Amino acid sequence: MRYGTVKWFNTKRGYGFITPDDANKDVFFHITQLEKIGRHSVQDGQRLSFDTYDDRGRICAGNLSFL
Repeated sequence: MRYGTVKWFNTKRGYGFITPDDANKDVFFHITQLEKIGRHSVQDGQRLSFDTYDDRGRICAGNLSFL
C-alpha cells in the first residue's frame, strides 16, 4: 500500500494523477477505480492510499482508499 495526494482529476475525461509520497513520478488513475469504491469524483489535494498495477505497460493506481 502506498500513500499520495491527488494532483488533479478531470471528471469529463474520467482520469487523473496521484503524486505519491515515496516517488517523484505521478501515477495515473482511471474513474473506474473510483467507481469500484462507490465514488464518481475526487477533489484535487485529497489524500489517499493505493496500490499500483501494470495496465498494458503503464503503471496505474488501483485499490483506492480515502484517508
